[in-house]
Amino acid sequence: MKMKISFLLLFSVFISLKSCSNGDDIANPITITDPDPDPDIVLTDPDDQGFDWEGVDIPPEAGEGKFWKLNQEASDDFNYNFDATPSAATFGGKWTNFYHNDWEGPGPTKWVRENVSVGDGDLKIKATRVTGETKSFDVDCDVDGVAETWTLPTTRAGCITSTTRVMYPVYVEARVRVADAVTASDVWLLSPDDTQEIDIIEAYGGTGEDDRNLWLAERVHLSHHTFIRNPFQDYQPRDAGSWWRKNGVSQWGGQWVRIGVYWRDPKHLEYYIDGEKVRILSDNTFASRDVNGNWSYTYPQPVSNGSLPTAANGFQAVNQASSLDQAQSNSSTSVIDPLNYLNNGMNLDKEMDIIINVEDQNWNACNGRTPSNSEIQNEDNHTFKVDWIRIYEPKEVN
Repeated sequence: MKMKISFLLLFSVFISLKSCSNGDDIANPITITDPDPDPDIVLTDPDDQGFDWEGVDIPPEAGEGKFWKLNQEASDDFNYNFDATPSAATFGGKWTNFYHNDWEGPGPTKWVRENVSVGDGDLKIKATRVTGETKSFDVDCDVDGVAETWTLPTTRAGCITSTTRVMYPVYVEARVRVADAVTASDVWLLSPDDTQEIDIIEAYGGTGEDDRNLWLAERVHLSHHTFIRNPFQDYQPRDAGSWWRKNGVSQWGGQWVRIGVYWRDPKHLEYYIDGEKVRILSDNTFASRDVNGNWSYTYPQPVSNGSLPTAANGFQAVNQASSLDQAQSNSSTSVIDPLNYLNNGMNLDKEMDIIINVEDQNWNACNGRTPSNSEIQNEDNHTFKVDWIRIYEPKEVN
């Protein structure tokens, strides 16, 4: 969804360590059992009747004196047909079959309208390749401060954008089947000016024929971004908790998963997977549930010389705390926009489009994690499916 140059150095560390790693990415973390278990919330909004998600509880609480109201204009269970077309089209009354501007995509990606369709109750977004077609792009793959030009086989992929926008407080949740491919399967939010982004799911689900994508395949990326567009600057959290693992899942490719983000206010995000709260970003602190289900509470080490420090393990350097309250009390550094790229009080505060797509991202592709010509021939593996997406807003009880 963006140029993740900051991850290039990080992943050079990951790949070199995988042969001796047991999967525990935080050395001697403080893990605390969640003191406030997630409540079972009964879904009561009558607008949910008849949709595929009817009876599926909404994980976060709407707040005292409030209830969750379905935003029917933005929600969709894709129980209709839309045939792929190379022409610009609006379907379901809710989506256009391209990105929210005329950008064709990151790295070797080329978004094409004909790779989007709806059928059998699912949105289907696929990746394909035309023999001999290539795309050139610039990326600092060796992390020496100078971008190189790369030319690789083009990965054609689908992308859709909502015709309406969402704004906090809002809960956005989707049930998806991650593509069994090294490409990214994405559901995300992006402001019209491309300066604020919230990633609901970003998963690189397939291991690849040669297992070159093992580390990424077993994790789901939970992140957000703040940008300066010119000259381009990109912040996103790089702490270990932003890469979530589930016990017993060796790869997300081919798996159906329910994932949601509660954008509570400009300084607070909560991530839920299959109804379980797994990550919190609150103003100046991180809280993350590990692979064993335990919580760890951390806060960033302060900005130094205009950048966020990196720990020896390759992740963003953080300090440990015994509770979220202690982390908030000790922290002096935002986790939302610590480099003040937005110049707005470090807030995610703009309306955002909903975007669903497949991507072959530059930082992955230049490191060999792009589909091989033989891999991409398997269309089912390279199809990202969405069963439904639902959007709720908290409303006062009358």
